[in-house]
Amino acid sequence: MDNFILEKKLKWIPYDKFKNIEYLDKGGFGTIYKANWLINNEDKEVVLKCHDNLSENLNEFLNEWKYHKSCLGSDKIIYFYGFTKAPNTLKYMMVMDYANGGNLRGNLTRIIEIVWNQKLYMLHEIISGLNNIHEQNLIHCDFHDGNILNHYENKIYISDLGLCKPVKSFMKKYDIYGVIPFMAPEVLRGKSYTPASDIYSFAMIMWEFTSGVTPFNNRAHDVQLSLSICKGERPEIIKNTPQCYVDLMEKCWDENPLKRPSSKEVLNIIKNWVFFSGKGEVEDINEKLKCNIMEFINAPIGHNNNLSIESHPQSCYTSRLHGFTSKQLNEILGSRDLQAYYSSQSTSGKVNEILESEDSQASVKVDEMLLSENLDDCIFNLKSLGM
Repeated sequence: MDNFILEKKLKWIPYDKFKNIEYLDKGGFGTIYKANWLINNEDKEVVLKCHDNLSENLNEFLNEWKYHKSCLGSDKIIYFYGFTKAPNTLKYMMVMDYANGGNLRGNLTRIIEIVWNQKLYMLHEIISGLNNIHEQNLIHCDFHDGNILNHYENKIYISDLGLCKPVKSFMKKYDIYGVIPFMAPEVLRGKSYTPASDIYSFAMIMWEFTSGVTPFNNRAHDVQLSLSICKGERPEIIKNTPQCYVDLMEKCWDENPLKRPSSKEVLNIIKNWVFFSGKGEVEDINEKLKCNIMEFINAPIGHNNNLSIESHPQSCYTSRLHGFTSKQLNEILGSRDLQAYYSSQSTSGKVNEILESEDSQASVKVDEMLLSENLDDCIFNLKSLGM
């Protein structure tokens, strides 16, 4: 690590230049601290990102630096200043800009109450940042509301580029890592990440802007939810959402990644919505766009179908390695007998009762059955539970 910093001539910031260091958050790969950095006789608020088990996660740590550097021209990517090292733990830390508004997830209750033009502007900033990443031939690979940061009112930054991949790289492992509600079905099934998988994640963010809650917050984030997503389940469309918005969102979460629009296409659509809906006059545009703009102007604010903001005890919105693999998912999805039984109306109703209940032991039991090697035994055991 020391040699890497010297070879790449990275900016080194002495640790004694930081004060008021305090714990801020825990991420998938490490711990995040907030600090004041003494620079040019002024205190600047920054984030110190410390990767746990650096020997194991060194690639992610260095990738984050590398991909931040690739996107330095973008004002939508959180700024990276350099490296430091804690003398008490001897752990390296990345020094990054601090976003004082927290992440997008923590702002959902506020966002649901703002007017559509403001929502569209924020979405424009988000998709613009994602498009900047894609234009560098990179894929974010971990795009969710915890990695989108809010600064002051509506200034948006994208963070956590450690899992970014070059477009031509391929994931060959069966491991599933991430936040399940934001993961595209093809990724859950072991396919390579593509720009289209980031677009699927963006669709979930679009849905959050209509609901004010995180997707699938009433479900355990486990193999059962992963199966449901792979079989086409998506969050419920919120009443009174403008139809043009629903149409774009559904295209972005399409089962077929080839049918999803590119980040550039989504950016252009939302850019038109933002630009014209804020002008107040829509005479000088085509009829279709005019109808779309009027939908946003006339849409009510704050409606979310009375969705619960309380999350299931087994939901998890921190990126993590899951206890099942894409290979196991594909085996379950490929079993016609199990799928026919599991999809039957009486069975699915009882399984859904377990999924949405807070009986974690029952949910884990169904998980164990689904992941059993003998799928015939799985059907027998499900029947033994009265399903």
